[in-house]
Amino acid sequence: MVATVTSLTSAAVTTRYFERDGYYAKADPEHRKASRWHGEGAAALGLGRHVAPSRFEAVLAGAVPGTDITLGRIRDGRREHRPGLDVTLQAPKSVSLAALVAGDGRIVRAHDEAVRATLDFVEGNLLVVRQWDRERKRHVRVPSPSMVAATFRHKANRNLEPHLHTHAVIANMTRKPDGKWASLDTGALGRSERLIGAHYRNVPNFTNVPA
Repeated sequence: MVATVTSLTSAAVTTRYFERDGYYAKADPEHRKASRWHGEGAAALGLGRHVAPSRFEAVLAGAVPGTDITLGRIRDGRREHRPGLDVTLQAPKSVSLAALVAGDGRIVRAHDEAVRATLDFVEGNLLVVRQWDRERKRHVRVPSPSMVAATFRHKANRNLEPHLHTHAVIANMTRKPDGKWASLDTGALGRSERLIGAHYRNVPNFTNVPA
């Protein structure tokens, strides 16, 4: 499958997963280039370019950088907050081989561009929040195109075989049109694997890559 969407259950576990492989700003130069913040929300928070583990874990835990806001709800005296979603975009096997075995850097760059374009599409079309509508006297879903995402490009799968793919960890955090920070309603995003995958495969710079 070109795209998979997985719900994350723990900020700490997610952070350790990427830290184990060194995909953070403190790691070697190759890995440093492979991790980036993405989205209007990330820019608004001043998160910078590359991902640091402490900031990443705090964001996944619901702490809005530069504020005293912590997202989530209190239940039985404890705060509950879902970290977010891992949207993984995967190049087809033949493309991975051409990029990583044949050493064609143009394909890696095309993959990166396709990932960025796909995340821009997700940000503009699939991010929503629930808010109270006074006139209707019920909660409604409204667009909230302000993404806070950390991307990690990998070049191998768990069996250490060539596999070009990027994990885009979309935090459960967005800035609403009124400027307030809130948790996402991730339902539509979680059901959109095929749509996200189709957009990734059809980005103009990626459709010319041999499949």
